[in-house]
Amino acid sequence: MNVTPQQKAWITNPKIGSESLLSTDFGESFIAYLLSKQGVDVVRASSVGFDILAVDTAGRIFPKNRIVCISVKARISKSQKNYRPTIPIGSKKLLAAKKIWNAVAWVGIVVGSTRADNSLAAFLFPLKDLARLHGSAVREDVVSVSELYENPTKRVVRLF
Repeated sequence: MNVTPQQKAWITNPKIGSESLLSTDFGESFIAYLLSKQGVDVVRASSVGFDILAVDTAGRIFPKNRIVCISVKARISKSQKNYRPTIPIGSKKLLAAKKIWNAVAWVGIVVGSTRADNSLAAFLFPLKDLARLHGSAVREDVVSVSELYENPTKRVVRLF
C-alpha cells in the first residue's frame, strides 16, 4: 500500500488535523491547476523536497523547457486571523531535489481564510529569492506572507 507524505505525517503525528492534510492537497492541486491553465505542463509528484514537476515550453512563467520542481505550502485558516505571518519552507530538501533532477527550484504558496474575508491567494517564486522574502523573521528558511504581496524582488508571480 502506498502511503502519501501527508498520510505518513498524520500517522507519525496524530495531532495534525484532517483540515491541515486537506489544505496541503488543495494547495498542490490548486497550483497545478493554475499553472496548467497558463499552458505549463505539470505533474503532481510525491517526492522528497517537491510536490510538482513542471515544464514551461513557452517560457511564460519559468525558464523555457527547463524542468522546474515546486514545493507547495498551503495555509488555509478558519480563525479570524488570516494565517501565520511566516511559513517555513524546508529549502534543504528542495535544494537536494533540485540537484537530483537537475531542475530549477521554485516555491508555491497558497494562503487563505474561510472566515475572516473568504480570501484566497496563490504565489510562486524562485527558491533563490527566499533570502529576500523572509521579512523581519529571525529564521532564514521562512517566507513572510506580507513580502509575497509586496513583491520586493519583482519575481513573485501571483497566480490567483
